[in-house]
Amino acid sequence: MTDANIGKMIVAGAGPVGLTLALMLRRAGIDVTVVEKRATVNLQSKASTFHASTIDLLETCDVLDSMLAKGTRVDSVQYRAPDGVVLAQLDFDLLKDRVRNPFRMHYEQGELTTLMRDLFVKEGGDLRFNAGVSGVEQDDAGVTVTTEDGQTLRAGALFGCDGAQSFVREAVRIGYVEKPYPGMVLRLYAQTDMREIFPGLGGIAYLHLRDETCSLLEMPDCWRIVVRVPAGVSETEAMTDEWVVDRLRNLLPIEKLMPSVSGRDVYSARSRRAFAASAGRVYLAGDALHLTNTKGGMNLNAGLHDAFAYSLAAVESFACGDTAPLDRAAWERERVARCILLPRTSENAGTGSERVKRIASITTSPEGAREFLAKQAMLDMLGGVSPELVGTGAVHV
Repeated sequence: MTDANIGKMIVAGAGPVGLTLALMLRRAGIDVTVVEKRATVNLQSKASTFHASTIDLLETCDVLDSMLAKGTRVDSVQYRAPDGVVLAQLDFDLLKDRVRNPFRMHYEQGELTTLMRDLFVKEGGDLRFNAGVSGVEQDDAGVTVTTEDGQTLRAGALFGCDGAQSFVREAVRIGYVEKPYPGMVLRLYAQTDMREIFPGLGGIAYLHLRDETCSLLEMPDCWRIVVRVPAGVSETEAMTDEWVVDRLRNLLPIEKLMPSVSGRDVYSARSRRAFAASAGRVYLAGDALHLTNTKGGMNLNAGLHDAFAYSLAAVESFACGDTAPLDRAAWERERVARCILLPRTSENAGTGSERVKRIASITTSPEGAREFLAKQAMLDMLGGVSPELVGTGAVHV
């Protein structure tokens, strides 16, 4: 039986995942409304890494040129010792036979959110602020959503892209399992060009000295220095110059760098996975479905993969008048989160010297280096979604 409501869909959450999904639905001819609890989009940038698998997908939205204009292209990943010795270097060009854009990009999450918002609105999308979801009811024919500003909306499907504290997830009683990572993460924003310290430095590099480590990321306006804060160290202490200097003095000439540090922040990280990606006609994506640590920058990328998977499946559902394609896509996105995303990000969180030695040994084999980079670029997390399928209405899971 044809579902009369399947041509109308609601996206809860105007973050990068929700707006990307909404834009793709809009372009596919599906009537979509985005409801957001805030008064405007959230421009806080929690993530800044975009991998080749995601870049290829975003290119199909015609946004890549805009992203490259404001982002930083990274062509290799390095593992280095504090004395400047390159322990391992892997060039993303090794992936050129598997992706159209064999590089990594550093680009602020808030910039993508703004870009997708502007495109969605320009193309006639219905975006409503101060309209967080306050109620969800389902029946055999569709979903009824109540918002905090008193609106009642009816649709064939609801996508919960409303973040880690997702009201949508709670409303349909999808539970989750969570594991906090010990300690916190400190980010420093340095205006010094780190290549003055490490000639030939790549746009992403990991410094290692025995079990001490930090990450260096080249951003358009600064270099980010990212370091773990051990358990037992308070946020207040970790923000002090004294603690920063003591923590990094074996890895960097941090005393000389401190005057160029224009900002810093501390945040905690945890692993979380919802037990299911759907309940009836409600589907979860992004942080509502999965959370990971930030090492490797994979969680936002996985959320964008979710968005593309659902957009393709929604086109199929629209065409056949049935939610089965969306149900299959939800099953696959939960499987990817459970079986690949969370285990890999936990592995990436390892900082021991033995892990660096293992990575260094990989570079002796081009095929080994290629497979390592393919996993770090999340090519196996697409779950059947490829750039060639975007716009065709075909998703295979």
